[in-house]
Amino acid sequence: MSHIIAAVLFTGLVFYIAALYESAQLALLGCCMAGLVLASSALVVYRLWAVEVKLSGAFALAEANQPFSVPFVVRSGRPMLGKARLLVQMEVRRLCGGRVSRTWVELEAPHTGEVHMRHLLNLRCAGGYEYRMRRVRVYDWTGLIFLGRSVTGRQVTHLLPSVHEVPMKLSASVRGFFGEAEVYDDLRGGHDPSETFQIREYIPGDKLQNVHWKLTAKTNELMVKEHSQPKGCPVALLLGAQAGHEGDEQFDRFLQIAASLSFALADAECPHIVSWYDGGEEQAVRIRVDDETDFYEWQLYYMESVSAKKGARENIEECYMQSYRSQPLLHRLRLDADLKLYVDGALVYAFAKNGDTAKELGALELYI
Repeated sequence: MSHIIAAVLFTGLVFYIAALYESAQLALLGCCMAGLVLASSALVVYRLWAVEVKLSGAFALAEANQPFSVPFVVRSGRPMLGKARLLVQMEVRRLCGGRVSRTWVELEAPHTGEVHMRHLLNLRCAGGYEYRMRRVRVYDWTGLIFLGRSVTGRQVTHLLPSVHEVPMKLSASVRGFFGEAEVYDDLRGGHDPSETFQIREYIPGDKLQNVHWKLTAKTNELMVKEHSQPKGCPVALLLGAQAGHEGDEQFDRFLQIAASLSFALADAECPHIVSWYDGGEEQAVRIRVDDETDFYEWQLYYMESVSAKKGARENIEECYMQSYRSQPLLHRLRLDADLKLYVDGALVYAFAKNGDTAKELGALELYI
């Protein structure tokens, strides 16, 4: 609107100067400018209510500090009468609080029909983000005159943290941990009669109670059942419940450290629990991590839980032991929001607030 007002005022100034100096040429120029302003204003109004902009796609998952696509759908309900340039104002904010940033995204409306377009957005810190459309501007042929109106549209993206190498060694007790679990080892047999690992031929020394009598009668060969071994979780990674309410950079470092520790355990083939206090459920929640899918799953659930901002509990270790006291553990790793790492209650490392996360984790040697 300000550009239209400026164009009208400038056109009026031309007419004033033409009248002041009795110049027919300036008067003709003023008429041409007035006609252009009227035609452009009418075109912009026509385009403004003929075009529709929406955010397309469902939930998105991306990696922090890496460009990801924001999908748009631009629809022209009527012919645009030439190339129609659009600017959409986007507002981005972190779900659990933080500064709000705004940017203008340039799009182009099709002559008629619908077109899908993408804009690359790059957010440096991990966490959950919401981005909204606020306004759309539609321009005329010259690109000088435009009008805007409010638009609505909301999308949520969770950005995963960067993962760094952590030197980690597991003790024999951790590697050979035998505990109750609903997941069974598919590589090693055990002594749990509730699950069968494999059926094989009899070997001298096998117990008679393990003989599979039905299969033995059918094959006329002595066959035995080898029981399975539950894959218990000897280690729990406990995340400080207050994390997420600090600045973007510190929360990003917190997630990088937590994800790197979990990845190092998984890479060492150590099943583990990741747990935190969920204010919505008012208890410690946990996710078992056995593979890559579980590794990404806990990060997503944790960021969603932190984004809800439904309260916190300081002593996550006490909360975890109250909720899951019947399920044994060998070791507890606790990472607090102030970036201090504890093993079984003892402080082993305090990360610098503004340090190099990759370098600090690379120098951290954990023996569990």
